[in-house]
Amino acid sequence: METEPVECTSRGGNGNAPPRDPQSQMQFAHFEFDAETDRLGEGPLSEVYRARDTKLGRVVALKILRANAEIDPAADQRFHREAMHASKLDHRHIATIFEYGEFQGTPFIAMEYLEGRPLDQILKGPALGYEECQRIALEVAEALAQVHKHGMIHRDLKPGNIMVLHDGTVKLLDFGIARASNESSITQHGMLVGTVLYMAPEQVRGDELDFRSDVFSLGSVLYHTMTRELPFPGKSFPEVCMAILDGKPRRPSLVRPGFPPQLEEFILKCLRPDPDARFQDAREAHGALRFEASLRQRAGGGPGKLDVTLLLPPIRCAEGAAECSMIAGSLRKDLAGELERIQGVTVTLQDGDELPSDAPFDFVLRAGLELDPPKGALDLSLERYHKENGSYALRDERQERVVQSDADEWALQADLVRTAVRRIRRQLTEFSLKPTDESARNREKALELSRHAHEVLLRGTTKHLMASISSFRRAVEADPYCAIAYAGLAEAMVRKFLYWDGDQNYLNEAREHARHALALSAECAEAHTSLGFAYHLSDHAADAQREYRIAIQLDNDEWLAHRLLGALLAREGNFKEAAPLLLRAIALKPDHIGSYDHQFSVLRRLDRYEESLQVADRGIAAAKAHLAAVRDNQEARLHMALLLARLKGAGEAREHVATALEMSPKDGFTSFHAGCVYAIIGDLDAAIDQLTRARDRGFHIRSELRSNTDLDVLRGWPGFAELVS
Repeated sequence: METEPVECTSRGGNGNAPPRDPQSQMQFAHFEFDAETDRLGEGPLSEVYRARDTKLGRVVALKILRANAEIDPAADQRFHREAMHASKLDHRHIATIFEYGEFQGTPFIAMEYLEGRPLDQILKGPALGYEECQRIALEVAEALAQVHKHGMIHRDLKPGNIMVLHDGTVKLLDFGIARASNESSITQHGMLVGTVLYMAPEQVRGDELDFRSDVFSLGSVLYHTMTRELPFPGKSFPEVCMAILDGKPRRPSLVRPGFPPQLEEFILKCLRPDPDARFQDAREAHGALRFEASLRQRAGGGPGKLDVTLLLPPIRCAEGAAECSMIAGSLRKDLAGELERIQGVTVTLQDGDELPSDAPFDFVLRAGLELDPPKGALDLSLERYHKENGSYALRDERQERVVQSDADEWALQADLVRTAVRRIRRQLTEFSLKPTDESARNREKALELSRHAHEVLLRGTTKHLMASISSFRRAVEADPYCAIAYAGLAEAMVRKFLYWDGDQNYLNEAREHARHALALSAECAEAHTSLGFAYHLSDHAADAQREYRIAIQLDNDEWLAHRLLGALLAREGNFKEAAPLLLRAIALKPDHIGSYDHQFSVLRRLDRYEESLQVADRGIAAAKAHLAAVRDNQEARLHMALLLARLKGAGEAREHVATALEMSPKDGFTSFHAGCVYAIIGDLDAAIDQLTRARDRGFHIRSELRSNTDLDVLRGWPGFAELVS
C-alpha cells in the first residue's frame, strides 16, 4: 500500500493567503480556513489546509481525517500514530506537531506550516548540483537519525515526504505508518507497508522491518535525487518489486558521469540487499556521510585528506577474565575490518604492544575490554606518531570510553565495534587536519600575506582581485594550516563569481575553501562570513544570515559580517536591525566607504534624515582621506561618488566617476558602479551604457538589475530590457 500524498506546506509564494470567498469560509474547532483557497493537499484518508489557530493567532497546516475514512478500520489508528510519533521528535529537520485532537468526532492534527516544495516536485525540474544534493542528503540523514535515536522506524521515506523550504532547509514529514522499534506492527506479516519505489527487499517481502530498512529507503531516495533516475525502475508494480528483490542497481556514475566516488559508495552500501551489509541505522549513515563530506578536497589533496596506517595491538582484558579474553580476539578482528572500510585507512594487526622499528605507521589504537554481562565497555586510546630523527615520537593522544548493553553476546560485540569505529573515524579526521611537522609552518608570514591580500581585495577591481588571490595562495604555501588564508580565498572566489559572468564553479570553490578553513579552525569567524557571502549570492538568504550571525557571535569585531548582514537585511526591508549592524561595521572599518553608503540609505528609510546627512558627510571625508594614501582604491572612490550623487552633488560625483573610469577603463566593477551613479543623477543613457559595458566585461549584473533600487529609474528605458534578459 502507499500512504496518501498530502503535504503540510504552501504551494510557494510568500505565504499570504489568496482572496477569500465568504461562502467557503470554514470554522473547524478553533481553526479558520477557506475550504477552496487554503487547501494544501488531500489524500484518500485526509485533507490538509492552511489555517489560522484562533487561540494562539498563528498559521498552521491543519490535517483533518476524512469522514469516509471509517471504511479503513486502521485509518484512525494511523492518524493517531502519526501525531503520537511525530510529537516526540523536536528537531530542526522534522516538521513540528503542535496539537492532536478531535472535533465533533473527527480527528485532526495541527502542525508546522512550511513554505517550500516537496522533493518529488523539485526532481521534476532541472538536475540539482552535487553540492545541493549533498546538503539535502546530510539533512535528510540527520532527520532520520533523530527518528532512529528515539527508537522509531519511519517506514515510508520518499521524496514526497521530504520538504525543501524556500531557504533550502529540509524537513521530514509524514509519520502515518511509522512505529516504534519495540512496538507490534499495525500490519500483518506479508502486507506491504510504504511506497514501493523506495522499499527495502524485506519490505517488499512483507517481512519485519528495522532501522536498516529505512537506511535502504534513504539510499533509494538519494540515488533518485542525485541521478534523477530510480535505482529500481519498472513499468509496473511487479516489475519494480522484482527489480528490488534482484538487488542490482546501476552504479550512479554510469547514470550521471562524474558522480563523486565517496557518495556513490555510500549510496550503494545503503542499497545492499543484505541488511547486515548496510549501515545499521541512520545515525551511523549520517556519521559516514558527514565524514565523507569532510574528506572532499580539491584535486591534488591537501590537509585533511586521509592516507594513514593504523596499528592495532591485542585488546587488553583484566587478569583472570577468561570470558573477556575469548571475545577480545574476535572483537579486534571485527574492529580492524570496519576500520579498513574507512577510505584512506590501512590497519595492521600487531602481535604485541611494542612498536615496530622497520614498518611505517601513523597511529596506534590501544583498547581495553571490560565485561559485566549484559554490559560491555571499550576503553580506546588513539595515539598519533610522527617520525623524528629516524624514530617515532608520540605527538598526540585521544581517549574514549564506549559502553553498550545487550544480553546477546554477538549483538553486544557488534554494538561496541560500530560505536568505536564511529568515534575513531571522527578523531582521525580531526587529527588529519592538524600538522605534525611544525617546522614546515611560517605562521607570521601567512598571516601577514593574508592581511595584505584582504586589504588589496577590498579595493574593488578585477586587477585587485587577482592580486589578492595570488597573495592568499602564497599565504597557504607559507602555512598550509592557516585558516584565515583559506577564508580569504573563499571571499575572493565569491567576488570572482561576481566578476566572471556568475560562474557557479567559483561559488563552489568558495564554499570548499570556507569549509576547509572551518575544518582547520572551527572558530574562524572570517570563514563563516565568506560562507555566508557565498550563500548570499546564491539567493539563500536564510543560510547567509545564519553564517553572518555565527561569525559575529564568534568575533564581534568581524566587521565584514556586520557589513554584509546589514546590507542583506536592508534589502529585505528590515531597516531597524540593519542600522546598528552597519554602524558597527563603520566603527570597525572606517575606511570601507560602502558601509557609509548603505547606512545612509537605511537611515533615510527610518526617517532619520539628520543622522543620514552626518553619515554621508563622514563617509565622504573618510573616502577623501583614504584616497590620499591609497589612490587606486576604486571601492572608496565609487562609493564616495554614490554618496555625493545621493546628496545632489551631481557635478562632483561625475568628476570622481570620470577619474575611476580613466584609471580602470576596462574593469566591470568600475563600470557597474559608474552606471549606478549615473542612474541616481538622472543621466540614464550613460547609465545604460556603463551597465552594458559592465555586463560585456563579465560583471554579473543580473541580480543587481533585479533588486538594486538605485536602478529602478531605468526600468522601461531603452536598453534596460535587453540587459535584464
